[in-house]
Amino acid sequence: MNRHTIIRWAAALLTASALGGTSPNPGPSTTTSLPPTTGWCVAELNGAPGLYRDGKPVAPLLFWQWELLDEDVRALNGAGIDLFATFGSFGHYSHPYWLPDGFGGMAYQTDILDRVLACAPGAALLPRLFYTAPDWWTSAHPGECVAYTNPNVLSPNPAAAAGSIPRISYASTAFRRAGGATYRAAVDFLYRRYGRNLLGIHVSGGPWSEHFAWDALTQMGTTPLARAGFSDASAPMTTRFRAFLRTRYGNDAARLRTAWQDPAVTFGTAAVPPMEDRLRLDVDGVWRDPARSRRVPDYFACMNAATVETLDHFAGIVKDVSNGALPTLAFYGYTQDERWAVECDHRAVAQAYRSPRLDMFSAPHTYHRRSPGEDGAMRCYLASAALHGKLFVDEGDDMTHLEQLKPRPDGRCAATNLFESVNLLYREFGNTVTHGVGLWYMDLTRDTFRHPALVEAVGRMRRAADLALARDRAHRSEVAVVSNVESEFYMGYRRTEANNVGELLYLQQMGAFHRAGAPFDWYLVEDLDAVRARNYKVVVFLDCQYLTEGQRHTVDALKAQNRTLVFFHAPGYVSETGLSRARMEAVCGVKMKPGTVRGVCSAVDAATGREWGCGLTRPIDGVEDRPRGVRHRAPGTAQRGLFLPAEGR
Repeated sequence: MNRHTIIRWAAALLTASALGGTSPNPGPSTTTSLPPTTGWCVAELNGAPGLYRDGKPVAPLLFWQWELLDEDVRALNGAGIDLFATFGSFGHYSHPYWLPDGFGGMAYQTDILDRVLACAPGAALLPRLFYTAPDWWTSAHPGECVAYTNPNVLSPNPAAAAGSIPRISYASTAFRRAGGATYRAAVDFLYRRYGRNLLGIHVSGGPWSEHFAWDALTQMGTTPLARAGFSDASAPMTTRFRAFLRTRYGNDAARLRTAWQDPAVTFGTAAVPPMEDRLRLDVDGVWRDPARSRRVPDYFACMNAATVETLDHFAGIVKDVSNGALPTLAFYGYTQDERWAVECDHRAVAQAYRSPRLDMFSAPHTYHRRSPGEDGAMRCYLASAALHGKLFVDEGDDMTHLEQLKPRPDGRCAATNLFESVNLLYREFGNTVTHGVGLWYMDLTRDTFRHPALVEAVGRMRRAADLALARDRAHRSEVAVVSNVESEFYMGYRRTEANNVGELLYLQQMGAFHRAGAPFDWYLVEDLDAVRARNYKVVVFLDCQYLTEGQRHTVDALKAQNRTLVFFHAPGYVSETGLSRARMEAVCGVKMKPGTVRGVCSAVDAATGREWGCGLTRPIDGVEDRPRGVRHRAPGTAQRGLFLPAEGR
């Protein structure tokens, strides 16, 4: 083996010195084809995905309201903003364009969009167009709707009985056909009416338009997991699951029986795992062993794939109607830092990034570090998105101080005065412009930008964004962070004591990376070959407890390239076939032994004796080292299922 360095095991924090280095590293490559000379598109621009209109680059800086108001459109347009986004799920359900007799027109939408163009004739529009089925269709087709496996589920509709069906199943092909026809009519209507003023379509569906599973409606606030939905056991999802298994196991029933350890199962009888199976764990009360419980991870993979398949289907309609001329945008790929059960997450991100029908992705930045002085980091695997030519657009929903003057201030409001408001807007802009991505300023409750200083600040940022278009936009880093979003298919739920690790790696550890002072590129493990092809000096494996055999070999190849590899929490312990401490030791190059520690993920620095950790049960140096909103064990208890270096324990 060539000389290389492996940082053997990392606890909670990675210090700035470990991320040191300033030599440039070319950022992720994107498509290099020339943009068309007419219409809107996403194409490579100076090293990063960019937005073009009629062959000329446009700064992707937008303003959003539920219903764009004349006063705000005029003010922001006067400051230089000419891209506007609008609509939300409430308006979609109140004013459906899909009626029992077909396409019912879009008077609600056109009234708002026409007023925008009257106030700002040169403006471009990015409306959300929802494909979620209206209530009358779900009522008429209950067999196409989500079915929960938990008999104790809280109803997402307070007026309905517990366990009621909320919305359409993402696996319903009948819905895709019926809804697709009306969606096609809606896209055609908007495209014909607004033409070159239509920047694209924000393809929207699921709770709050964000493509969560409908389980999200059963997990609001502090609802215990025992009352969550555990979807989707509907007939459409069962059919999709069986087709998924045929593909995964090569239509070989013997392989399926071996994988599931079930001598009776067939492709015609395989069923969605019920709640009790999903809660059952095999090793240390933490791990789901694929050698014993393959059924549950298979279902998680299928469920996530079905969501992206539906999203991709409706994005394809946009492309078909416009002959490829309309860009598409979707919310997806960012829920891994929440306390959702895994059913609610976005974990088919690699599949979404590889869709030729999806051009842009968006997400609100993290809700956990938004106060002045914190990072407000964007929630996207930006390096992987750019690698596949996708433009990311950050949703800037930090609320200004004007929200504090209203009767119901939102918890997301961190600004208490005008100075803080302006600086939070600049933080949003700074994060996006330095990463070569887009941004929309979001006014959730009207008039939160109605101060001259706020409008003037947005105008200055728009002018700076225009200047940035001509500069090198590639993100140049010597550090790569790698995530495997399927790892938690093999772990206990975050909403239980079985898993206090996954959320903390995304919250505290990613926060530490953002404070470290060195830029980094965040990849999905499916793009590990791209990491290998670039001259990164440090490669951090954040949540790679699950590694396929091919991915493990790529990790080995990285070791032979004079890099520093950093591993967190049981790297490679899980493979396609089972759990293996020996495989984990081979991945990280260190002998490991099981151990119980006082925190979730803690260690002692051998040089200084100082204890570091992201889940410690007591303060260190007088500072409470716990993230907000995370439940911890009582002092003196231990986290099971962890591994420590055999030496120094």
